[in-house]
Amino acid sequence: MAGTPTWTAGKRPGQWVAGSVVYGPVNMVSGVTGDVHITTHTSAERALYRIDAFPAERAAPTVEQARAQPARLLQARYALVDFTGRHGELARLAAWRDGPAPVVSVLLVHGPGGQGKTRLAARFAVDTRTCGGGWEVLQARHASDPAPADVSGGASSGADPGGGGGGAGGGDRFGPGPEAVGERESAAGVLLVVDYAERWPVADLLALLAHAAVQGCPVRVLLVARPAGLWWQTLAHRLDRLDVDTGVLPLPALTDDPGTGPDVLFTAARDRFAAALDVPDPHRIAAPASLDDPRRFGQVLAVHMAAVAAVDAHRTGTAADLDAPGRISGYLLDRERDHWRALHENRRVSVPAETLARTTYTAALTGVVSHDVGRAALVAIGACTGDTTDRALTDHAVPYPPADPHAGTVLEPLYPDRLAEDFIALSTPGHHLPHATPDPWSTTAPARLLHDVPDGHTGTTTNTTDWVAGRARSALTVLIAAAARWPHLVPTQLVPLLTSRPTLALHAGGAALAALAAFDTLPVDVLEAIDAHLPEGRHTDLDPGIAALTARLTPHRLTTTDPAHHAHLHSTLANRYANAGLHRQALTADRHAHDILRRLAEADPAAYEPDLATALNNLSIRLGNVGRRDEGLAANEEAVTIRRRLAAANPAAHEPDLATSLNNLSVDYGAVGRRAEGLAAIEEAVTIRRRLAAANPAAYEPNLADSLNNLSGRLGEAGRRAEGLAAIEEALGVYRRLAAANPAAHEPDLATALNNLSIRLGNVGRRDEGLAAIEEAVGIRRRLAAVNRAAYEPNLADSLNNLAVDYGNVGRWDEGLAAIEEAVEIYRRLAAANPAAYEPDLAGSLNNLSIQLGAVGRRDEGLAAIEEAVTIRRRLATANPAAHEPDLADSLNNLAIDYGDVGRQDEGLAAIEKAARILRRLASKTPEVFAERLRTAQATRADLLDGLGRSEEARDIRRRLGNEPPATDNVRLR
Repeated sequence: MAGTPTWTAGKRPGQWVAGSVVYGPVNMVSGVTGDVHITTHTSAERALYRIDAFPAERAAPTVEQARAQPARLLQARYALVDFTGRHGELARLAAWRDGPAPVVSVLLVHGPGGQGKTRLAARFAVDTRTCGGGWEVLQARHASDPAPADVSGGASSGADPGGGGGGAGGGDRFGPGPEAVGERESAAGVLLVVDYAERWPVADLLALLAHAAVQGCPVRVLLVARPAGLWWQTLAHRLDRLDVDTGVLPLPALTDDPGTGPDVLFTAARDRFAAALDVPDPHRIAAPASLDDPRRFGQVLAVHMAAVAAVDAHRTGTAADLDAPGRISGYLLDRERDHWRALHENRRVSVPAETLARTTYTAALTGVVSHDVGRAALVAIGACTGDTTDRALTDHAVPYPPADPHAGTVLEPLYPDRLAEDFIALSTPGHHLPHATPDPWSTTAPARLLHDVPDGHTGTTTNTTDWVAGRARSALTVLIAAAARWPHLVPTQLVPLLTSRPTLALHAGGAALAALAAFDTLPVDVLEAIDAHLPEGRHTDLDPGIAALTARLTPHRLTTTDPAHHAHLHSTLANRYANAGLHRQALTADRHAHDILRRLAEADPAAYEPDLATALNNLSIRLGNVGRRDEGLAANEEAVTIRRRLAAANPAAHEPDLATSLNNLSVDYGAVGRRAEGLAAIEEAVTIRRRLAAANPAAYEPNLADSLNNLSGRLGEAGRRAEGLAAIEEALGVYRRLAAANPAAHEPDLATALNNLSIRLGNVGRRDEGLAAIEEAVGIRRRLAAVNRAAYEPNLADSLNNLAVDYGNVGRWDEGLAAIEEAVEIYRRLAAANPAAYEPDLAGSLNNLSIQLGAVGRRDEGLAAIEEAVTIRRRLATANPAAHEPDLADSLNNLAIDYGDVGRQDEGLAAIEKAARILRRLASKTPEVFAERLRTAQATRADLLDGLGRSEEARDIRRRLGNEPPATDNVRLR
C-alpha cells in the first residue's frame, strides 16, 4: 500500500532498539461457554508497536509562522515556556526510577487532558537522560499509528496535549529514530514512555510490558493516560499477575502548586509568546477576568491557550472577549481559518478554505494515516469529491506538514489535540455559542466516515492497511474525549451514531466503553444497544469496558420486580467482573445472586433449588479465586447435596450438573487436603460422564476429558500411579482430537493434560517422554499467556515449575534453573497480590528452586530459597494441616539436606526429625502414599547423623531401612 512505512524487527523478539518494531502474535478473540474459557488464536504475527528514541526539543517557529498560526506555539515540542513547578511529582518520579524496585516497574501518571501530563513526562525524560546514571530514554507508539511520533502526538496516536508550550521536550510528531543498532550493552536502565496508554489494545500493552523483562537491565515504564478508573484497575490486576511492580501518580492541577497560580502561569506564558510573536510591551496585555475560575483555568493548557490568544489579539487589534465560554478556542480556530483563506488567496493552495476546514475536521477524527487511507477517508466523509481529493491532501499538508516528509503520511491533525477536539465541537451544530458558526455538513460527517466499518468486531488490532476498524477506534475515541467537555456532542453525535451502529463502540476499545458508561447524559437504551453486541465471554481488550458498562446498566435493569431476574443480573455482573480480573467485585455480585436465590429456594424449593445449586457452584469458584478455599468447599458441598437429590428424582435433567459439581468438589477437596474424599468425588463424576459421553459424545466427551484429567491427579496422590497415567492418557487422546478440530475451545485443556501427563510419566520413570510432554505444554501456555496473561499466566508458571523438575531429572540443570526462576518470579507477584490463592504455589516453586540452585553449586542461594519455602509452608500447615503438612515435610527434608551441605548439621537434624514425625503420622494412615517418603526422610537423617559423628545411630537407621534404601545420599523431595 502506498505510503505505508517499512517496519524493521529488533535483534531479538521483544527487544527495544530505537528505530525498530516489535512483533507478536495476532490478538486472540476470547469467549466463554459456561465455565469453560475458550480462546481463538493464530500463530501469525503482526507488528505490535514501534520503539523510538525519546525526541529532543525542536527549534521554535519563525515569527512569520507563529503569526500565521498562533496555535503552533502551544505545541509541546517547542518547549517555549519554561517548565514550572511539579517539584513533588518530579521527586516521586526520580525515586521510582532509582529505587530498589523489581527489574520491571510500571508507573501510571494520570489526569484530565490539559493537566500537563505529557509535559511532566518530557521533563522527566530530559532529567533521566542527563542525570548521569546511564539511562536510555525511549518512547513507544502503537503499530496502528503509521507516523513516527513523540509522546505528545495527535489524537490518532493517543497523545496528551501536555500543557501546551510549557513542556521541556515532547511535542507532536518527529522523524523516525535511528536504525536498529544491535544488542543493548551498557545502559544502566531503560525509561520507556507510553502516552495515552488507555488507547492501546490491552493485549498489546500487556505484550509490551512482558517484553520489558527481556531488556537485560532495569526497566521503568511510564504510562501516561487520562483515566485511571476501571481501565487501570483491571490492567493493574493483570500486571499483579505478572512479576511487574506498579504504582500510580495522580496529577493535580498545576495551578494548585505553590507559586504557580493561574496569574503566574499566564504571565510567564504571555511574555514568552509575545517574544515568539514579536509583540513589544507584553505587560500591557491583560489576562482574562475569569482567570481565577478553576473550572475554566484549572489546567495549564487552558492558561497557555488564553495567553497566546490574548497576545495575538493584542497584536492584531482584535476585540476578543476571552472570558466568553469557548471564545479562546474559537479565537485560535478563527486564526487557523484566516490562514487557510490567505493560503488560498495567495495561490499556495488550490482548494478553498471550506475544503481545508473539512479536511482538517477529518484529520482530527482519523489522525495521521497513509496516503491511500487518507484519500479513502476524505471520500467517505464527503469532504471533497473527484480529483479534488488528492489536491485536498496535498494542500492540507501546507499548513499541517507531516512530521516526517519521507513517511508518506497525510492528515496531520491540529495540535494540541484539545484544540482538535474543540474544532470538532465548534463545527458541530448544537453548541449555541454566538462567536462560532457551525458547519451543518459536520452533523453527519462521523457517520459517513464510519459507514463501512464492519458490524462484527474481530478483536484483532488493525494496522495501517486495515483502516476501516482502525478509523472507528480513532474517531470514536476523539468524539468521546470531546464530548466530555462539550455536552452537545452527546445528543448530536454519540447518540445517533451509536443508535444506528452500536457495534462501533466495540471498535473503540475497553477504555472508550468505560468512558461511554460514565456519560450520565447517554441514554440507557443506547448503552443497552451496545451491550446487546458485546461478546458473551472473555475479551482481553474489551473486558474492563464491558465490566464498567454492565455495572452502569445493572441498577437500571434491577428496577424489575422479579427477584429471580435480579439474581440473574447479579450473576451476569459477576461474570463480567471476573473476566476483567476483578475477583473481589465478582464475589460480591455472586453473593447477591446467591442470597436472592436462597430466599426463593426456601419459599419454593421445587422451582428454585436448581438455580440455588448453580449459584452455590459459582460462589465456590469466586471464593476459591480469592483464596477462601474452606468457604468455597462448603458452598460446593451444598451444591452437590442439592444436585444429588435432584438427579435421583430426574437423572436426565440433573445428572450432568451433578457431575459438574462433583468434578469441582474433587478439586476443592484436594485443595484442603481431603484427598480420599476428592478421589471418591472424581471417580463418581467420571462414572456419570462416561455414561453420558457414550450416549452423546459431541455433548459430553469434553466434560469426560476434564474429569479424567482431575482423576489422574487424585490417583497419583493416592499412589496409584499406573491408573493415574492411564486416565491422563485417555484424557489427552480426547483433547488432541478436540483441539485438532477446534483449537479455540480446547487447546488450553490440551496444555493442561500435557502438563499432568508429564507428571504421571515422571512418576513411572519415563522421564524423556515426560520432558517432551511438558515442553509442548509450556509452548502452548506461553503463547496463550502472551495474549491473555490474566487467564493463563498462572498455568504457565505451573508448567514452568514442572519443566524445571523434568530438566533436572535428565541432568539439564541450567535449563531447569532458568525455568524455575521464571516460575518463581510469576508466583511471587501473584502471591503478593493474593497470598491466600498463590502462596502454596510460591512455596512449591521455591522448594524446587532450592534444588536447582544446589545442583549448580549455588548452595547459599538454594538454602535461602528453601528457608523461605519452609516459612510459608509452616504457616500454611498451622492453618490447615491436612492440606499442607505433606508439603511441609518435603521442604523440611530438603532444608535438612541443605543445612548439611553448608555444615549446619545440628539444624539439619532438627529439621529432618520434624519431617519424619509428620511423615510417620501420615504413613500410619496412608502407607501407600507416604511410606516411601518416610524412608527417604530416614535416609536423610542417617546422613546427617554421620556428619555429626553419630555413626552407630546412622547404621541402625540404615539396618532398619533394609537392603533397598530409597537412594544412596541426599534425596530431595519435590
